[in-house]
Amino acid sequence: MDNSIHNDEQIVQRQVIKKYSGARPWQVAVLMLMSAAVAALVLFVALLGGKGRYRLIDGGAKYDSSLISTLLSDIDKYYYFHDDAPDTEKLLEDAAHNIVNSIGDPYAAYYTNEEYEAFENSINGSYKGIGVLLGVTDGNGAEIVRVYEGNPAAKAGIREGDTVIAVDGKSTLGLPHEEVSDLISGLDGTTVALTIKRGEETLEIDVERGDVYIKRVYTEILENSIGYIRIESFTGNAAEEFNEGLDGLLGQGIESLIIDLRNNPGGSLDVVVAICDRILPECTITTLEGKLVDPPQSFESTAEQSLEIPYAVLINENSASSSEIFASAVQDNKCAALIGKNTYGKGIVQSVVPLSDGSGMQITVAQYYTPNGYAVHKQGITPDVEVDGDNGMYELGDLTDAQLAKALEVMQEKLAEKK
Repeated sequence: MDNSIHNDEQIVQRQVIKKYSGARPWQVAVLMLMSAAVAALVLFVALLGGKGRYRLIDGGAKYDSSLISTLLSDIDKYYYFHDDAPDTEKLLEDAAHNIVNSIGDPYAAYYTNEEYEAFENSINGSYKGIGVLLGVTDGNGAEIVRVYEGNPAAKAGIREGDTVIAVDGKSTLGLPHEEVSDLISGLDGTTVALTIKRGEETLEIDVERGDVYIKRVYTEILENSIGYIRIESFTGNAAEEFNEGLDGLLGQGIESLIIDLRNNPGGSLDVVVAICDRILPECTITTLEGKLVDPPQSFESTAEQSLEIPYAVLINENSASSSEIFASAVQDNKCAALIGKNTYGKGIVQSVVPLSDGSGMQITVAQYYTPNGYAVHKQGITPDVEVDGDNGMYELGDLTDAQLAKALEVMQEKLAEKK
């Protein structure tokens, strides 16, 4: 998937949805009137039954759209270069993008019908793209931190650790992450030409965009009956994949476990709560506070199931959002050691508002706190055992990986204590 590892709570590992970047001069009047009209809309967040399950509802508040209709009519009537202007639908779409982009929420976005449908598909684990996860961009380009097996990029020979320095001939040096993602994204069946820096080599690799499916949970047994689970994101059916993977490892007789959340950008609150509920004793997982969550709501582990073997959790600077909910729940409830580097620090929650015409809007709705009441946002979670990573690339079960090696050492010590 072609998106940032620091993306929003709900849209970690989704197909990048293009944002409109600025109104043209003749669109300003439309934008101003649309802003005033849309400001009258009321948007509700309804907490439904179950743990952390959100539904966002278009409040359907009435507003007077006659000024907008008049303005559009007069543009059609008076504008001399009208034939060169976009149609009415495009004008309103651009205005909607600008309204949402102007509220000051860096995670807010407006989705057209097509974009919203693509967003929904990506959350469910399938989308059109090339199947990579981009890291933070810098002056050297955009590093690829994950290449998803069996998908177009992997088939074309793209590797983790490659740096994208140009897309279709356009340099990515100095470009913001989202713009690089937009350049890589495109229609099914089309080809994108990537200029890749791999060590001292510069390569030109063409990738045909197509169907992408992302597996979220990987498992392996390391030495001395120590299990390993890597969670790529807390989206889609990650909870089911986690339960299946954990049950499989336990069935093979593992005596301890390492859970790897490095480079996991987050996902759904529902999913991380469900996974925490599978391994934690009866305790608080997180507390949510927002304008429409009053009083604040705590999410609890029921202890119907819990993990009875020792385990450790790997984190790094790219573990964000739901990963930080998981890590703080484990740490504050003294269930396991956190090993690695301080996490990213995204302690806010976004939800998506489906609008009546099939489009949608994403917006920040709440902030979460750890079980001990700590606000994670812009601070992150400090590991119990700090270990520098090698290069940000982590192969499954690679024991030359310094952070994984340290976790293995900690687990071996735990097992020795039991004997």
